[in-house]
Amino acid sequence: MKHLVPILLSALVLVSSQAEAAQENVARRHIQRSLTLASAGDTLQAFAELEAAIKAAPKLADTHYYLGRLYTDRASSVETDFKDRLKAEESLLEALRLSPSDPRYLLELARLRLKQHMKVDAGRLFGRALSEAEKRGDPNVLADIHFNLGYLKELEFQSVRHRRLPPIMRGPPRAEITAPVDPRIARYGNEYIGESATVSDAGQMPKEEMFEHYRAALRYNPTHIGASVRLMGQLLDEYRLGEYLSLARQLRLANPERPEPHLYYGLGMHYAGREDEAAEAFGDGLARLPDESRTGIESVAEVMRRRDAQEYLAMDAEERDEFNDRYWLFSDPLYLTEANERRLEHVARAAYADLRFAAPESGLRGWQTDQGVIFMRYGPPLSIASFAAATTDYGNPYAVGRRSIIWSYGTSGPVFIFRQMPGYLGAQFAGDYKFIANEYRYHQPAKYDNIPSIPEMLELPVQIARFRGATEDEIAVEVHAALPLSDLAENLDMAKGDFETGLFILNSAGDKIVSQVESQVLTYAESEETNEYRSWRLVLPSSGMLIAAVEARDQVTWRAAASRETFTPSRYPADSLALSDILVADAIWPRIEEPASRADYEIMPNAALEFRSGEPIHIYYEVYGLNEDAEDFASYDVSIQVRVKSLEHGGGIGALIGAIADSWGFTILGDDRIELRFSREVKMEGRDRVTEYLSLDPQDVPAGEYEIRLRVWDRLGEQMARQLRVFEVSGKE
Repeated sequence: MKHLVPILLSALVLVSSQAEAAQENVARRHIQRSLTLASAGDTLQAFAELEAAIKAAPKLADTHYYLGRLYTDRASSVETDFKDRLKAEESLLEALRLSPSDPRYLLELARLRLKQHMKVDAGRLFGRALSEAEKRGDPNVLADIHFNLGYLKELEFQSVRHRRLPPIMRGPPRAEITAPVDPRIARYGNEYIGESATVSDAGQMPKEEMFEHYRAALRYNPTHIGASVRLMGQLLDEYRLGEYLSLARQLRLANPERPEPHLYYGLGMHYAGREDEAAEAFGDGLARLPDESRTGIESVAEVMRRRDAQEYLAMDAEERDEFNDRYWLFSDPLYLTEANERRLEHVARAAYADLRFAAPESGLRGWQTDQGVIFMRYGPPLSIASFAAATTDYGNPYAVGRRSIIWSYGTSGPVFIFRQMPGYLGAQFAGDYKFIANEYRYHQPAKYDNIPSIPEMLELPVQIARFRGATEDEIAVEVHAALPLSDLAENLDMAKGDFETGLFILNSAGDKIVSQVESQVLTYAESEETNEYRSWRLVLPSSGMLIAAVEARDQVTWRAAASRETFTPSRYPADSLALSDILVADAIWPRIEEPASRADYEIMPNAALEFRSGEPIHIYYEVYGLNEDAEDFASYDVSIQVRVKSLEHGGGIGALIGAIADSWGFTILGDDRIELRFSREVKMEGRDRVTEYLSLDPQDVPAGEYEIRLRVWDRLGEQMARQLRVFEVSGKE
């Protein structure tokens, strides 16, 4: 009998152990189902499965751990939203009571402490978790711990980044306005930055520790998404493109079906100026985004004036898609390249905003946050300054306890102020700056002057002149351009470069009805001696408004110049008096004794419509539809008025009118204009037009803007036709 007792006890222990193991197996099945449900977004059922797991095996630490982790994930960082955080804390502490040294439990409790804004406690727990994880050697747990330590250091770094000391005896920047958009707001912000003192080496130590922890996380787990994304954001801000692109490629290969890795890779390619590869990656990313997120990126509402945006948002989906296509086509800065650089910059800004400003705890993608909206409209600010949290309200209680961040877009651009709570990476508009941002859209809805593949976009002056073609339904359009060759070649060490010029004509639907591209090798040393003028003559049918795009681009330096001009090739009916455009030129002379058409003249157009004081000014025009008498003669009167629109150095215009009239042989009409009148009788002999040219004497003329007003009166048909052209006179060299 004595021998039976130990045997019975052993049997009871075995049965108990088997029962406990069976209960744990049941609990782990519930845990696995919970994880599956949570990843699918069914949080309520996930909680139910975990509660069932705890009921099955209340002493299994993992059941309490996973329940605490689920509560932690659902809990927000809002101070008043504490119920989920309390439940998470209760579950995690129970897990640690059952297994005090498990690094996963310590890590999760540390994450919870971060959400409770207990950074010191979180740091200690992360340290304990790291020590225990190093003993066990689990690379995934070590990666998670280093990632969270990196995030903790990033919070510390961001709190002192761009740190400045406020001007003496002045409070933090405030957000007060008295008008819809008060330019003094921008001036005040820039002055505040200018008067503040920079804190040298602010955040250098936490920044280095942040980098080391993120890199350590990736050494343990090269595909760790959180560490990759946080590190990539910091690398991009410091323009470390090599390491950034290496991480982006790795993330993309490891997660081919996720949209973000493709967008972030495209962002790196865009920063490197490799637009074709950026376009491909962006396309892959956009195709994988949910419809709502893709619409958020592709929508142009946030980069339009507010009223235009309201009309745009009132369109149905198909209308918006068509509008988007036309919007980006017409705003493409260079048709010479395959990529649409402006659209790529727009998508790149969305990708950057999501990389740097996303607020998952609020359910906001980066482009939906206050900072993201401003970044989408205006790109990176020219300067950033941050100021420590205020302890006194200075009349603005919203500023107390919040760090101030100023984004300045220069003296001619907007300035925005954000407030940031301690322990947060995101920031919100300060005070009335949301209102200021909305009002500023009327002045400048968006700005795109930071495209990496176009380091410098120069002006390209263009003059367009329309004439009747061979028939009244054909319009001969001349496009004359002055290429800024010297500026394109400035400060280059290369002897030669591949140079492209192009003319593109687009209709209102965005179709390119003309595309003429030429390439040449340009010798930079001789650029000042190279003919900088390009001219095209096209014969087009009459139509509605068209857009002429003239472009020049160096394929090595990426410097470019472009111009967009609108014109309408309207008919010149045979039975109605009409004038061609006024063609303004540096020189005009007839090739034959009695010229009858444009081909009978040698003309050197002035594409820039700009003359030096003292240089001759020539004009050419054609008259159509003149009536003829019985002897085949047309009779008409011509009035050429020159009006001084403005003078370069201001002052009274009236005192100069007499001198200009004497120089050019004109009659004074008033304080700001002079006129030349003459009458003509021309034997038509079957011609459908009369050609005219005029040279103004090369006398000194004050620098300013002038307007030529041409009027022709057909004496026989009793009809009037008018044309107008503006030109400028600059001072002598």
